[in-house]
Amino acid sequence: MYYRPENSVAADVIPFYRDNAFQLFYLRDFRNIAEHGEGTPWYLLETKDFVHFLEKGEVIERGKEEEQDLYIFTGSVYEEKGINYIFYTGHNPHFPEEGKNQEAIMLAVSEDFKTWKKDKDFVLMAPDCFEPHDFRDPFVFYNEETEEYNMLLAARVNYGPSRRRGCTAVAVSRDLKEWKVKEEPFYGPRLYFTHECPDLFKIGDWWYLVFSEFTEKCETHYRMAKSLKGPWLTPDNDTFDNRNFYAAKTVSDGTDRYIIGWNPTNIEDKDFEDTQWGGNIVVHKIIQAGDGQLYTAIPNEVKAAYCVPIQYKEGYTMGSVLKFRNQWTIGRKDGFSSLDLGELERECRISFDVIFKEESKNFYVFLNSDKDNENAYYIGIDLVMKRMTFDRWPRKRNDYPFMLELERYIEVLPNVKYHLDIIRDNSVLEVYFDNKYAMSARMNDFKEGTFGFAETFGEAAIESLEYMALER
Repeated sequence: MYYRPENSVAADVIPFYRDNAFQLFYLRDFRNIAEHGEGTPWYLLETKDFVHFLEKGEVIERGKEEEQDLYIFTGSVYEEKGINYIFYTGHNPHFPEEGKNQEAIMLAVSEDFKTWKKDKDFVLMAPDCFEPHDFRDPFVFYNEETEEYNMLLAARVNYGPSRRRGCTAVAVSRDLKEWKVKEEPFYGPRLYFTHECPDLFKIGDWWYLVFSEFTEKCETHYRMAKSLKGPWLTPDNDTFDNRNFYAAKTVSDGTDRYIIGWNPTNIEDKDFEDTQWGGNIVVHKIIQAGDGQLYTAIPNEVKAAYCVPIQYKEGYTMGSVLKFRNQWTIGRKDGFSSLDLGELERECRISFDVIFKEESKNFYVFLNSDKDNENAYYIGIDLVMKRMTFDRWPRKRNDYPFMLELERYIEVLPNVKYHLDIIRDNSVLEVYFDNKYAMSARMNDFKEGTFGFAETFGEAAIESLEYMALER
């Protein structure tokens, strides 16, 4: 379900909609220089539903070690008068020691969307007002307000505190060939090291600027404005997911808009090890609220693909668990209660509604648990701190055993019915709360076990449980 190329990983996805299908260009990392050589090429994946994928192979080959584009990094696809343009980042980590710019903007062109030819004459470097080695991820669009093409760029100004130099720069053009980089950033809040993978779109009256940062939490953020001139407003919740969803960019089929990033792997595929660059492709559906703020939900087709019922089995309980018809009430005011529902399949969907009672503090869904919940993963809904969490027990953080693995702010209140969708695809875990909040995670170490619900210091009512396998 969550695509990962064979013997490699998918990193940044550059989505484009064409011929009634989503064309997902992506950076493929083989993670094996000895066998596959250095550098990352662009590959192409096609899908109509984010469930079935057709791998179409390499699109732009990486350059040689002495060339600028040894690594083909992120860019954008633009179509104009039957000509298709890919503006991309040429990255060569060996160039700085030779006195050359590490990064430059480059171009490939195609007339049939199949064969792409590099334009050897096109190279756009960072001007003196920006640092030379961080100048990448071009996003091209036509600005109707100024009647010219704009190119947004991940860049860094060359003054001020190092970790606050990041900005979204902009270049302008009349013909897609000659570009002038403006000295004034398109958006420069002085918050991050850089603004990676910029993306821009409009829904209704609102413009949305998307970028990713690795300064604080490695997350994808967005800003909103009524005009391309700004001011760019920061919403109350300005992220689409957590730090396990990165370098995300958006695409629309004309009806719905989706945001596509990657869920990173961990070193040696072990819990608590550092996350790596690249992993599995993850897609969220974007929902616009009445006030213009954006939320994320499970794509309809992804949810519908898990449509084969699996028989769950009520088993081990602790504390207070009551059942009436198709509803369980779990919890006690003075401690912990839990309900085990049997083995968790490696590929499955768990969906249900839940109501937290007035005194409820923490609700959990446990996954791949042993009999006594001594070893398990936990999805938590914390009503006190207003957050959704992911954790496992026992923790292995040396002298920091109290640190949560992941957390995500949510709006949650007692006596309100909320819906959860949980997708497990082997080690990939995707959680959706109330069709508003997404949380990506990894379950590496515990590969088998049971699932169920738990509550501490209060009660929760669970109903409309669906436990579904993926249709083959």
